[in-house]
Amino acid sequence: MIRISVLGPLRVQSAEGLSLTPKGAKNQALLALLALSPDMSRPRRWLEDKLWSQFGPEQASANLRQALSKLRGSFGAHDGVLLADRNSVALDPSRITVDLRDDGLPGDLRVELLEGLDARDPEFEEWLRMERADLQTRLSRAAPQEAKGILIACRSSASDGNGRIMGDVLANQIGENIAEQIRAWRQANEPDLPADLPVSDLSIGCDLVQTDDGHKVFVKGLHLPTGRILYSKLQSVGRLDDILGAEDSIARLVFEAADCIIGKLPQVLDSSRPESRATALSRLSMYRMFSFERDALREAYSLLKQAHELDGNGVYLAWSSMVRMIQLMELLEDDREALREEAIALNYRAIEDSQDNALVQALISKVRGTAQRDAAGAYELAERAVGRNAASAFAWKSLAEAHMLKGDVTAAFDASARARAIAHSSPFRQWWDMGHCIIAIASNRPHEAIEAGEAAARAAPLSRPAHRHLLALYALDGQLDKAQDTAEKLAKIEPGFTLDQIVNDESYPVRTLRNKGLLEPIRALL
Repeated sequence: MIRISVLGPLRVQSAEGLSLTPKGAKNQALLALLALSPDMSRPRRWLEDKLWSQFGPEQASANLRQALSKLRGSFGAHDGVLLADRNSVALDPSRITVDLRDDGLPGDLRVELLEGLDARDPEFEEWLRMERADLQTRLSRAAPQEAKGILIACRSSASDGNGRIMGDVLANQIGENIAEQIRAWRQANEPDLPADLPVSDLSIGCDLVQTDDGHKVFVKGLHLPTGRILYSKLQSVGRLDDILGAEDSIARLVFEAADCIIGKLPQVLDSSRPESRATALSRLSMYRMFSFERDALREAYSLLKQAHELDGNGVYLAWSSMVRMIQLMELLEDDREALREEAIALNYRAIEDSQDNALVQALISKVRGTAQRDAAGAYELAERAVGRNAASAFAWKSLAEAHMLKGDVTAAFDASARARAIAHSSPFRQWWDMGHCIIAIASNRPHEAIEAGEAAARAAPLSRPAHRHLLALYALDGQLDKAQDTAEKLAKIEPGFTLDQIVNDESYPVRTLRNKGLLEPIRALL
């Protein structure tokens, strides 16, 4: 019997106490992938994608064969525990014990899964992050805590009373954007309140200074217990009324500040707090979600489920509903009706839990319009989201899509352009770029569509939707060399893709291109 320890550094021992730990990070990572997999078995292609994702199929396959040979050699006389055929690789579960699987959860909450293991592949890093997050979730269930929420102190300073009010409005806008995405409370700073209030986790400060041509505002987000600066920026403000109207530059500042602060929160908050772990899980889920890949979307759904179990925040249900919608629209799962029904069910649960949350309203507006074909309901929700938070790129995107359902492509284009401008600095900006590309196509603006599609492809090089639409747009514009290059990229990132499929398969997910008759130019490439 061989024992594999994955809690702490990876260790392998024989029953006699001899060390059988393989040398080399890739070989150790391969063993870890198998040891933590269901039934200790995985398809060869899955393993290749996790360890050699940046190699071509032939080289990745050769690398896997070499790693298997070294792994088998490290087992010595016990090499029979490693099983492999043309399609899959496995460990013999009857001859192996794994501490995490067979011994139960560790008593020490600080233990790290596969400590120090670095296989230098982004796909493996994502898998490892997800496994570590899952372990933390399981540990939290063993010792549950109530998610009380993150406290945010919003403050401002200015040389005049009007400026102080506007600074306070701006700081609270940033705080509200944060509170829409995670469980958080803005903490008042009133003289009549008790002096012994709980210490805030975050401080959002907006200091306004009058200049010859208007004002400048210095925005700073601090983690108060450590004094770490999570975000800071100095920006010009032409008119103070721009803050009240959430003009584009102000909306972009609010959205950017909230997004940056949320992205860094898991690094500074106490990891034992449910809201901290839920924030980390949901943030990771977004990176997986916006890749639009089948396995990544499944992982995103799992991460959001874990986040909701830790912290029953309706926003995680809304995002889960969105994942199901993406899977439905991208034809990534076989049972499409089950996806649609689950998206609708999550939609209703989300609005029941968080009906006043502008982000929830924006997300479920998409589901209401697409899954339920309720254009009026989608528009009502989107309008409420924008009315509640005019600095939300999510809200403006939902309004753009609601306008599209109503047939108002001009209003849709304008709302989408604003959403895209607000989300310019987001690490997930490809979502807004791709949405704008499709709306530009519907608006008969092919050159704007190409610009937005190319931006989406730059931000997410493996994005299938971006390359599908660019293929048709390049062909329409007579850029046949670019169209051919894009078709070759699609063939690499979308197994089984053919030009005949995009042109003739009615179920292929390019509905807007098909409705506008823009697939015919691709025939020149056939």
